[in-house]
Amino acid sequence: MGGIMSGQGLRQRFVRRFVGLSRYSRVTAWLVVCAFIVQALAGVWLGSYLLSLDLSVGTVLLMILTALFIGTRLRGLNNIVQECTHSSFAEDREDNTRIGRFCSAILTGCYREYKADHLSHHAHLGDYEHDRELGAIQQFGLHEPLTPRTIFRHFITPLTGRHLREYSGINMSRDDGLLFYGLKMGVLVLIAFFAILAPVTTLLFVVLPLFFVFPTLNFWTDCLDHAGLVGKEDELEASRNVLAPSLVRFIFFPRHDCYHMVHHLFPQIPARHHREAHEELCNDPEYGNQPLASWPTHKGLGTQLAHAVAPNRGIRADGLKTR
Repeated sequence: MGGIMSGQGLRQRFVRRFVGLSRYSRVTAWLVVCAFIVQALAGVWLGSYLLSLDLSVGTVLLMILTALFIGTRLRGLNNIVQECTHSSFAEDREDNTRIGRFCSAILTGCYREYKADHLSHHAHLGDYEHDRELGAIQQFGLHEPLTPRTIFRHFITPLTGRHLREYSGINMSRDDGLLFYGLKMGVLVLIAFFAILAPVTTLLFVVLPLFFVFPTLNFWTDCLDHAGLVGKEDELEASRNVLAPSLVRFIFFPRHDCYHMVHHLFPQIPARHHREAHEELCNDPEYGNQPLASWPTHKGLGTQLAHAVAPNRGIRADGLKTR
């Protein structure tokens, strides 16, 4: 390889093959966005209907599943924001910016800040000093080798609410422009208005999904993507594809963006083409023989657990890369 790490070599061999993959037209892109919003609103309506029924174990279970479903639809909007940062969602670059700002406003966030953070994540993957996404959550120890104990900790952390400061909240920045700032304020006013009209419905099926379920799914997804791998130098070892059952993909990856290694190697590929890109990459031995890339997730995690006793070379105790 002449000193080139395998991830870099793989990118050089395949980059031309993945140039020009189709993106959504303007109309289709907005229809996809609207579809997620309509699904979320339908979930709120369903939750309101469930509250009108007699309370039972069945209705409580359906309420929990409804709140979870709404959270997955919000995560779908967040996935679209991520695609827009790479201009891989819509054909026109300006449409990506508008859609990214729109979805960010719906999620009470800021597209400009998200884009800066996310692009630093790609440029400095796993370097806590410069990767603004992973650097912000360094205290959760995603750099630590995976063991049954660390996996349990990653699972339980959001259930205690410890992640909310970094993953939840309202960004009042006006950096996306007054129009989208006004939209964000309109969303908050509507939430407050419906909290007066239907406080229980608003709490359980708007506030809870937006400010707890959605951030929790984001935390767990970060763990699925990078836990135990932060600090690895080679991009074939710094993230993983989640080749899990369809239900897991539906919950955590509503835009079918479970091929996170593919995304880091080729961020220009639209999410809807990740699977075909993954299948083509599997023909390359370096990628196809990499457990993090091509093995079902539970088998890949099993391999990491089996080697957890080995020292995690290249990472200091505080998670920073050694030179």
